[in-house]
Amino acid sequence: MKNAVLEPNKSAVYESRENWPPYTYRDYPSIKPETYQAFLEFLSTENTSGKLMELQPWISICDSKCAFCYFPTTATAKVSIDDYLAVLRKELDMYAKTRYVRTSVFDEIVLGGGTPSVLSAEQMIDLIEFCKQRFTTNKEYFIKVTGSSKTLALSKIDKLAAYGVYQMDIGAQTFDDKLRKMLCLPDSAASVEKAIRHAKKLGLCVCVDLMYNLPGQTMQSWIDTLKKVIELDVEVDTYSLHVDPGTPLETMIKKGLVPPPGDAEYEKQLYLVAYKILTEAGYKAVGHDRFSRVEWHFRENCLNGWPWGGILTTGAGCFMGYLQRFSYSNIEDVAEYMAAVNAGRLPINRLSESTDEDMMRRTMTRLYLRLPVDKIDFKRRFGKFPEEVFPQQLQRLKEKGLIEIDDKEIRITKLGDIWKGNIAWEFAPKAS
Repeated sequence: MKNAVLEPNKSAVYESRENWPPYTYRDYPSIKPETYQAFLEFLSTENTSGKLMELQPWISICDSKCAFCYFPTTATAKVSIDDYLAVLRKELDMYAKTRYVRTSVFDEIVLGGGTPSVLSAEQMIDLIEFCKQRFTTNKEYFIKVTGSSKTLALSKIDKLAAYGVYQMDIGAQTFDDKLRKMLCLPDSAASVEKAIRHAKKLGLCVCVDLMYNLPGQTMQSWIDTLKKVIELDVEVDTYSLHVDPGTPLETMIKKGLVPPPGDAEYEKQLYLVAYKILTEAGYKAVGHDRFSRVEWHFRENCLNGWPWGGILTTGAGCFMGYLQRFSYSNIEDVAEYMAAVNAGRLPINRLSESTDEDMMRRTMTRLYLRLPVDKIDFKRRFGKFPEEVFPQQLQRLKEKGLIEIDDKEIRITKLGDIWKGNIAWEFAPKAS
């Protein structure tokens, strides 16, 4: 079954699938004094975007390292959690005092990382309370917490649910214990399932990360994992494995301890299987990787506001921050991060300020997020329609059957969903 081809007519659109778009944190330049000053000046202005924002305090601390993980994290044994939280509050307060943030409204508070569940329930709740006191939230705001079932004791889930946490995100990756051991995941599939069932029983929305094209992953193993998440009635984020340089998994593959991931065609088939199974179970593809049956996920402002909304991300190693034209990532080393904040400086490591041309290209990456591009709004912002700015790219994509264009908007097709990463790269500077 591993070599089964579901839709061979789709194999020739591109040689391989791009799973990440341009304009990610890896593309940001190192911070420069003039860009930092421009960012500070921007923060001194009023937020007139009309877009609700997301607040993300990152706990970039883990009690173990997964073999595939490229996130900048620090082991619990190497940092004082109380000291880190004190500095994180300082950074949050630095932003909270700016005019831009004072005139912003947030509809999500998300504890990301890392593994925020290494904190006690009381520490997580205290941090969320701090955010609620310093930032303006709307009436329909949601609290999300990321964690591992290893550190999400049932009593901790009880306290978070009683406090009012709406969603719990768990990096399950797979329910195949053989693969879990290979990936150095810290707990068993049974432990993950137990935590999920407990959270669901308490009324929490649960979202799990799943990875496909893992070394040695069979199609049947992938199908079994998909069936398990449907049975558990959870939201699903699906990611194709990327073997990043310097990770333990890369070393394991190079030494022949585990096989390499499958080829591009097999990766595509795994995705197609997931799309088919999940959509037939009532899930809808939303955002860049999610399959959801929760209506609120279809209208999240941090998603639908791209690229004019904002995610205020804080903490060591955070890399998803963007406020309109500015995108940033923070210093990764915890000690250096804490030193920068204690010195009264925003702990930014990389910072990008987009030009009008950049913003036009970013707007087109809404297609990667499975969102339409509003042609009228594009013309209002930039003085031209998308077809005037990107005639060749749009014509290519239309001829390939990847997009549809009418008088009002541009949107991806069902075929385009498979190749949404490639679509985004069509609008990158090197592809124009």
